[in-house]
Amino acid sequence: MLQGIIAGHEPAFTATYNHYQHMLLMEAYYKIRSYSEAEDMVQEIFASLWQRREKLSISIPLKHYLLKAVHLQYAYKCRKSEVARRFIQHTLYVSKEATVNYVLENKEIYSQIRDAMACITAPACRRAFELLYIDNKSHKEIAVDMNIKPQVVKNQVSRALKVIRTHLKKVI
Repeated sequence: MLQGIIAGHEPAFTATYNHYQHMLLMEAYYKIRSYSEAEDMVQEIFASLWQRREKLSISIPLKHYLLKAVHLQYAYKCRKSEVARRFIQHTLYVSKEATVNYVLENKEIYSQIRDAMACITAPACRRAFELLYIDNKSHKEIAVDMNIKPQVVKNQVSRALKVIRTHLKKVI
């Protein structure tokens, strides 16, 4: 099957997908406990497999390779959500015991982030960023809201983050 995928034969890819999809879905669900996110992970794995088919050099059984891909996707999602959670906590959260200076600093940081978000010229990028990081929606939920594909959501958020980073580098 793997040689067929590398050669670009869609029937080989379809057979591989049909054979391993359920197993990978269960493995992903076991890790994240969200069926929709597990489906997204498995789709991303197979999309990546197809996109990188010509460059694949797999020395282990395909089953083990795909299970490892689930594990790596899960680790990536954990890292990404932890970074986003910390980002929002550090910039938007103000505890009741905070000093006046701390409150003012948070307001200033929040204002700078809002200014940076205003620099995002593409409305779709800004909306995708806000839905993901402020409204805590998943890529799939955003895709449904905006009537676009999840990969397009990821691309738009990535573009928005580049603009925000650039703007914040100037400020800091």
